[in-house]
Amino acid sequence: GKSAKGNDELLRRGHKDDYWLHARDVSGSHVLIRNAGKKVPQPVLEKAASWAAFYSKGKNEQFCPVSYTPRKYVRKPKGAAPGAVVVDRENVLIVPPLAPSASE
Repeated sequence: GKSAKGNDELLRRGHKDDYWLHARDVSGSHVLIRNAGKKVPQPVLEKAASWAAFYSKGKNEQFCPVSYTPRKYVRKPKGAAPGAVVVDRENVLIVPPLAPSASE
């Protein structure tokens, strides 16, 4: 999602086994990898993480930490601000922020 409301909508539409990504400790877009419960290849995970970094306030850094986890470990508390979530389990990738190319 490219806005707080878009992030909420993405979270609602995600399947429990999809992968959710977000730049760590900065505001930015949520990214969802639809995977139907299959293992996500490392290059796909790294590319999606670089997009999450690019669409965040960390986009001007050389490297940006990005949290990722299955969607089932991300929840929105009642009354939380738009776009705010709680992540129960996370992994972190350190990636350079990269814009998606037009062909992707």
